[in-house]
Amino acid sequence: MSLLLPAALLFALIIPVILLFYFMRPKRQERVVGSTLLWRQSLQDLQASRPWQRLRITPLLLLQVLAAIGIVLVLTRPATFFSSPIGGDTIIVLQTSASMQATDVAPSRFEAARSRITDLIDGLGPGDQISLIAMARSPQVMIASSSDKDQLNAALARVKVTNQDADLQQALSLASSLAAGHSDARILIVGDGHVLTPDQVITVPFPVSYLAIGADTPNAALLALASHTVQGNLVALAQIANYSRQPRALPVELYADGKLVSVQTISLADGASGVLQWGPLPPATRFLYAHIIAQDAMKADHDAWAIVGASMHGRALLVTNSNSFLESALRIQPNLDLFETTPAKYRQDNTFDLTVFDGYVPPVLPPGDLFFVNPPAGSYIFGASGPEIAVTRISAGSDSANLLNEVDLSSIHTLHVSHQLTPASSMQPVIVTPETPLLIAGEQANRRIAVLSFDLHDSDLPLQPSFPVLMYNLVNWFLPPPVAGSGQVAPDTPVSIAAWPGVNRITITGPGQQPMTVAPPFPVAAFNQTDTPGIYDVAQYSTGPGGQVRHGAFVVNLFDPLQSRLAPADLLPIAHSVAFTASGPGIPRVLREIWPWIAAFLLLVLCAEWWLFSRSYTLRTTTSSQKTAPSFRR
Repeated sequence: MSLLLPAALLFALIIPVILLFYFMRPKRQERVVGSTLLWRQSLQDLQASRPWQRLRITPLLLLQVLAAIGIVLVLTRPATFFSSPIGGDTIIVLQTSASMQATDVAPSRFEAARSRITDLIDGLGPGDQISLIAMARSPQVMIASSSDKDQLNAALARVKVTNQDADLQQALSLASSLAAGHSDARILIVGDGHVLTPDQVITVPFPVSYLAIGADTPNAALLALASHTVQGNLVALAQIANYSRQPRALPVELYADGKLVSVQTISLADGASGVLQWGPLPPATRFLYAHIIAQDAMKADHDAWAIVGASMHGRALLVTNSNSFLESALRIQPNLDLFETTPAKYRQDNTFDLTVFDGYVPPVLPPGDLFFVNPPAGSYIFGASGPEIAVTRISAGSDSANLLNEVDLSSIHTLHVSHQLTPASSMQPVIVTPETPLLIAGEQANRRIAVLSFDLHDSDLPLQPSFPVLMYNLVNWFLPPPVAGSGQVAPDTPVSIAAWPGVNRITITGPGQQPMTVAPPFPVAAFNQTDTPGIYDVAQYSTGPGGQVRHGAFVVNLFDPLQSRLAPADLLPIAHSVAFTASGPGIPRVLREIWPWIAAFLLLVLCAEWWLFSRSYTLRTTTSSQKTAPSFRR
């Protein structure tokens, strides 16, 4: 401990003055009394007041001396230098991935990590600086090279834990950029080490320390949830993992459209995973929700959602005299509600999202998407259709990657004739021959149009496995799902929303959120507010009569074994990184004055002295009054 004003020790001379007052005899006035029998207390005071007698230690004397010592210490401003575990230019990387939500460290790993960083900020010495990086899927610099403790604490308070992975390589790249030009720079990573594994060990030109948070605690997690049809029955499948060091029996409940189906229990060995199956489920089920009933330190991986079938359904009308091939291929599409009529009975209906005309083109085309199969000779918006011609070799067009995905054109052998198509500039050839295009597709007047120029009965295409695949690709091109694939995305993954033709507004409603308008403008920008697991409803508002609204959805699930295994990493994949210990050798940089604590103690001493003096005076006065009071008896 050091004294900032050692000259103030001269005030310690007040202590012998206090003692001198106790040695010296006070001056009293002489009074003549008739008897000293009732004045024994006064005689004791006179005895105690004799000068230069032996000093008697009393509580009041001790408190006065203690108060004097406290006053002197306060005046000297004592201070001490505390060792700080960090110094110079330190870049702190705070991990904010899903595993930091674990509550094995109260109140959570993330809050514990933030508390440790707060202590480091409080111990910041003169000339030291701290930068703060939040490490998630996309690391972010919260504050750079600051020595202002208030600003650093405010930046730390803005950091939030996420449901994402942690990209260590990107975080170190940011840290290296901040450390450039600082010879005393060092990096401190605070977290549990659940980071994306790089291709090789990371090397950085600065010292790196790792402060591990958390313990090896048991956890269970849902890794998958899906549905499929088995022998005409809808069933649900869930994969569960036991990330513990002992076997566990885990109850799992399943809900179909919010209604409980049943609770099943799966027994898993330590570190093992297994699958549960429910079924048959109601055929009209749209959403599934599974939940593990367990008291684990992490809850985000105990829930999972899935979409049954297509995430968005459209109404389609097939106008044909009789085409079983086309009808069967359209009826099995999961995102279509198919209606059928004949050309003779056809009446324009504005409520269909897709109209399929087989061998027929009406005088007035309906709104919505259009698919023409074997159109009759004539001139149409998609190009002229002329006399039949023979065709030879079949191949894919230049812009056909999506529509011909998994379609084998080499299997088509018996195509006999075709119409001569001259497509407009907005239409692109998908299937071509040297003589004429066979399939064209494109957009006109804010709707999608496709034309198959031949009669399906004149080809063996409907008999090939590629035909239902081609129809699936076409239907998904006409009426795309809001999110491609199964509609399941990982947290914080940007989502590209596909708009249906004729739509003038799109909103997305996430779990517990208000609807957010994402379009217009069109095309729809990537939607990136997907950190919260759950169901996201996508509403598409069309400009057609009646202002129709089509609802689609996608789900966000954790499904991340890296984050669900809660045992902290012993080391990070960084060359020459070391474990950080705050109790290790520190840097004696932080000067802290301790006189305010002494002043607070001094105030207590003065209060005790006043209380003791007042009590002694009151007792002495009361006793003297009782002894001198005369007693009369009649």
